[in-house]
Amino acid sequence: MTAIIIVNYNGERWIGECLRALRLTAGVTYRIIVIDNGSTDQSIALIEQSFPEVELIVAGRNLGFCEGNNLGIARAFETGCDHIALLNPDTRVESDWLHELLEALATDEKRAIAGAVQLRYEDDGFNSWTSTAFPTLLTELQNPGTARPWIEVDWVEGACLVITRRALEEIGWLDPVFFAFYEEIDLCRRARAHGYQVGLVPGSRIHHHRGGSWEATPELKRQRDRRCDRSQFIYVMSDPQRDRLGNLLMGLRTIVTKTITAIRERSLVRLIDLPGLIIEIVGLSRSINRKWANDRQRIGQIKRI
Repeated sequence: MTAIIIVNYNGERWIGECLRALRLTAGVTYRIIVIDNGSTDQSIALIEQSFPEVELIVAGRNLGFCEGNNLGIARAFETGCDHIALLNPDTRVESDWLHELLEALATDEKRAIAGAVQLRYEDDGFNSWTSTAFPTLLTELQNPGTARPWIEVDWVEGACLVITRRALEEIGWLDPVFFAFYEEIDLCRRARAHGYQVGLVPGSRIHHHRGGSWEATPELKRQRDRRCDRSQFIYVMSDPQRDRLGNLLMGLRTIVTKTITAIRERSLVRLIDLPGLIIEIVGLSRSINRKWANDRQRIGQIKRI
């Protein structure tokens, strides 16, 4: 049994089409768990009225991507699921998307996380994540029939990934310190540090709009950019395979890079937000250090075994 977990926040525009496409998922046994993070639109009513097969958990507030998914993971574990599929609400899956991911994972016990190839929501062209993350693979990915069935990569996006229960139990769940963004990159980093493989599966394809409810207003877009920058700092400063000094230097380097980029792009908003963001990261230093220490301890235990 695979649990498909969708975290929804004011996704009325997308969630109906997402769930309708999931009904066509073939060749596997699955259940759908939707976590609603305090939506104020008609998302909840739509799901309750039109998708009775979906287990809906209403959080009542915005838990963020990490805690929302972790709530779904806890429910999936309670019901005996062997695999966890994370899926964004602004996606449309193709019928064999999940079967292809599970087949790829089953081939080798070292494989822990599998991601789908992402296409644009409106057509079959590659979306911006696929084009940006894997520019050297685009020719191969054009034809899934001749592509390698498993392409080992550093990370896949949390918009669509499947992870084994065994790996989650060993490396830990999504880390709530991120709230949103970079949490899946961190999960993949931890998996690889534990000797697992992360892979892109060309045979699995989904359509992903990217952005979802974050694009509703200019203020939400600004919040998205700020949260993304915040999570990047946490990520680079908590690498368990570096020491504390190495992580601190990476944090300082990130500040310099972001400042230069904001000046080059003439982004006054980014420049204005950066000092406050740095202050926030300093305030999170204990949490970041705790995460680093916990992840480092886990890796050390595996190496001793």
